[in-house]
This record gives sequence, C-alpha cells and structure tokens, in this order.
Amino acid sequence: MSAKHNLKGRTVEEMENLMVELGQPKFRGRQLFLWINQKKENDFANMTDLAKKFREALAETCYIPTISVAEEQASEDGTTKYLVQLHDGRKVEAVFIPTEGRATLCISTQVGCKMACSFCATGYQKFTRDLESWEIVDQLLTLKFPTPVTNIVLMGMGEPFDNWESVVRALKIFQDPMGPQIGKRHITVSTVGITPKIREFVGANLGRLAISLHGTTDEQRSSIMPMNRKYPLAEMMEACRTVGFNNRDRVTFEYLLIKGINDSVEDAYRLVELVKDIPCKINLLAYNENTFVDFKRPDEKVVLKFQRILLDNNLTTTYRRSRGRDIAAACGQLHHKHARATQAQAQAQAI
Repeated sequence: MSAKHNLKGRTVEEMENLMVELGQPKFRGRQLFLWINQKKENDFANMTDLAKKFREALAETCYIPTISVAEEQASEDGTTKYLVQLHDGRKVEAVFIPTEGRATLCISTQVGCKMACSFCATGYQKFTRDLESWEIVDQLLTLKFPTPVTNIVLMGMGEPFDNWESVVRALKIFQDPMGPQIGKRHITVSTVGITPKIREFVGANLGRLAISLHGTTDEQRSSIMPMNRKYPLAEMMEACRTVGFNNRDRVTFEYLLIKGINDSVEDAYRLVELVKDIPCKINLLAYNENTFVDFKRPDEKVVLKFQRILLDNNLTTTYRRSRGRDIAAACGQLHHKHARATQAQAQAQAI
C-alpha cells in the first residue's frame, strides 16, 4: 500500500489536483482546504458537509498532521513564547506578540540556521533541516492564542529565503480567501540579505520585505553577519534601490543596536547615506542580552540619539522596545535553553 497523502501545507490548486488524482471531483479540494486552513479541523469525522463515504475514503488514503507545544511561557507584557515540537521530535519557536490594535505571530522557518549571525541565539545552533510548508502554516493553525492573530512575521528561527519553496507555499496559504485570510500587507518576511531572492520576493508580491541590516560598513556587517561576505552591502542596497516597489510598498530595515559595535553617531549618519533614495522605514532595536553571547545593550540615551539623527534626516524611524525580555523571547533563546537543559539531564543520567 502506498503512503498516505499529507493534506496540510498544500495550496488550493495542489489540493484540487490531488483530489482529481484520487478520483474525486475537483471541488472536494476546495472543501478540504477550507476545513483545514480556515476552520482548523484535523479530524475527517468532523467535516460534516462531506459525505460519510468520502470521509471514510479520506481516512484510508490521507492524513492531517499537527505540531504540538513542548513548552509555553507567558511574559508580564502579554508576549507568549511557544517551544514547538515537530513530528520528528525536533523543536522550533513561535512567539505571540500583542500590541495596541494588532496581534502578531512570529514564525520559524528552519530548525537551526545556516547564517551564523553572531548576535543571534539561533545562529549558535547547528542547522538541522528546513521546515516543510505545513509545519510553517501549522504554527498559526494549531497553537492557541489569547486573541486572534492579525499579523504574521517570518522572523523566527531560520532564514526564510533559504527555505524558499516551502515559505512561498506557506505565504499563499496564509493569504488565501478560503484559508486564514491574513493579507499580504499584514505579512512581513525578514532576510539577512540574500540578494538574488530580494527581487523574486518583491516580484511575487506575497508580503512585505524586511532586511536585517545591523551594520553600516562591509567590515562591520561581515564581523557579525558572515553572509555579508557573499552578498556585500552595496550589492544588497542597490537591489533594494532598483527593485521597483509597488504603490505604498517599501522595505523595512531592521537595525539592532549593539553597544560599542554599531551604535555610534558615525553609524547613524552612514545609515542615512546608505538608504538614500530607497523607499524604506528604519526599525531600531536595542540588543536583547542573554547568557551565551557576549554583546551588550546600549544605553537608552544612545539609542534615542541614534534615532534622532535619522528622524532629523527625514527617515521614517521607529524604536521597537524589546518584548518578553523576562521570558527570553528573542528568537532561539528558549530553544537553546531547553537544549542545554536536556543535554545536562542526559549527562547526569549517564553518571
């Protein structure tokens, strides 16, 4: 007997094609897509508008997998971090971030990461594998949130552009009118700057683009973001300058201020020059300190001075204060903490 077909993580078109392949009418694919991705149903028996005989046939040939929650932590500011267990026992993180007027879910796209950014907890974890499209989607479908999610950011563990096909499929599912109905203006995909994919992503029109900049010179950026050696700063900025954003679209440059590394007045003025003629906004963050990376958070007055220089040069600039600092909400920290605890437990049992 051939393996059963996984129904989760398929676009409407893919679901329709599978139903035809299984000898069913094409419209059955749309029905199943809606049940799974909008009504969040994983049990064929509960899909009551489908004929009983069809549901029984589905159970014979298809299945609907789910992720699970290994650990959940709630912050005093309302942020909730989930350590998500995948079907093979590996774990990633998702973070629910409520703010006034919106509720954002930060989603992971890989187990570990190849980018090795020195400021990032995930960067210190060995890359294991890409998430499948259904595992990306299921972080929205299966986790339980205090309020409905209105926005999605692919800024969790992993580099989204390094898992291109699964990410694109997941973005289509998120936006589908028969699915979760998260519009493209409410979806942001963050990259360290894989330049060839910038044009492709903007051309696909599947969401907003965010780039982790975090430096104003190649030397500075390469020292904390090794991928810059492959895709240098000037090349990446030129792609952003010439990509041709539609209507009100623009790129968000994420700039993480690290004490003594990239938080100087000179950096602020270099940043002004870097983004000249690029439709953009700057999102400043102060480094979220942790126990395993020896970087420090700059003083608040340094961050505000940096922001003032940008504002005085007519750049749209926000200062996003860290959320969930009491629960290690920066991406990769909970996973790293859990992995270390598991390792310590295994060593103790071996003694």
